Amino acid sequence: MMTFASLSASVRALFALWTLLLCLMNIGSGVIGAAQKRYHRSALALGLFVPAYFCWQVIFDFSLVGNTAQAAASSAALCALPWLYLFLALLILTSLAVWLFAYNIRYNKNFITPGTIKVYLDQIPCGICCWQENGHVLFSNICMNELCAALTGTRLLNGNQFREAVKDSILNIDGKVWRFVCREIMLDGERLYEMVASDITHEYAKTRVLEKDKAELARLNTELKEYYLSMDESVKRQEILQAKMNIHDEMNRLMLSTVAADKEDTRALDQIFSLWEQNALLLCMEADKRDEQQESEALDELAHALGITLIWKTDLPSTMNGEQKELFFLTAKEAMVNAVKHAQASTMEIYIESTKDSLLCRFVNHGKMPAGEVHFAGGLANLERLAEKQGAALYAEAGEEFTLYLRF
Repeated sequence: MMTFASLSASVRALFALWTLLLCLMNIGSGVIGAAQKRYHRSALALGLFVPAYFCWQVIFDFSLVGNTAQAAASSAALCALPWLYLFLALLILTSLAVWLFAYNIRYNKNFITPGTIKVYLDQIPCGICCWQENGHVLFSNICMNELCAALTGTRLLNGNQFREAVKDSILNIDGKVWRFVCREIMLDGERLYEMVASDITHEYAKTRVLEKDKAELARLNTELKEYYLSMDESVKRQEILQAKMNIHDEMNRLMLSTVAADKEDTRALDQIFSLWEQNALLLCMEADKRDEQQESEALDELAHALGITLIWKTDLPSTMNGEQKELFFLTAKEAMVNAVKHAQASTMEIYIESTKDSLLCRFVNHGKMPAGEVHFAGGLANLERLAEKQGAALYAEAGEEFTLYLRF
């Protein structure tokens, strides 16, 4: 059988090329194994690389010096072997190298490796970086590198400096709105920092639209409240007008009854007078709004008409607004009428106490105490509803003296 040395130069060159390609394939397998952190495969690739490189070196030495005295003894001895031995050796090495290379490629496609994680993180639309406590960056994807370059004009080399540059969690960069979130993590007892940058351009635009809609709704709500208040005022005025019409009709009926009454019938005259007094009180209570002085004078006139002494223990505070004053005078009139009507009281005292959080008005009379629990009805029930609309409270307490409370 022909020895390897007896082959033509072109055939030996083909063997040399074969061994060179085999060396390169083993180098590639070793690099892929190291990138996948599968170091035993890198060791296997190294084990295949050594004999392939040795064969290449033998062929290269023989091509340079041939069968001369300068040729290495090992090279001359191997080249003196049949060429089929070298062919079979290279075929076995090639089969193993191809299998290892293909296995590494297939593993890289079917299993999660550091390389696949890096490729995936470079493709996602958000920025991610991780660094140590001293600022040394362990990992950053392409998106985060671009954001760092746009913000600082430099590469992302120090995580702590980059965190200082993005103190504001939401930034506008190149026409897009980014939100930066930084958190601390512990990995194998080491403190690390992770930052994630998310593109919230669409969400931010929708939020601005929602804020505008919210402001518009608040404006409409305010207008509706004012409209409802105006409607309440209109209804109130209509009710007052209707009450005046009813009182007017009742007055006409009383006038006719008074004219037609028998002047000698004392009992009938007393009933007519009582009706006159009730209608006069109702007419006073349904009067239009007046200022504070006019209301006070009207309250004194009503006290004089009812025959009860009104004592102001405290002046009316200036902190009360118009609605509160109106409710106060209505309550005072109702309290005075009830003191005369139900308790036959001769005096009524008014106390007003101001605190940090409230304003308490007390209407006290020393007449007869009611039997049982006090329940509001008629005018007091209506006043209680008016107080609730203003956020106030109306309640009574019967002890040694009867006290009606109005708390703002």
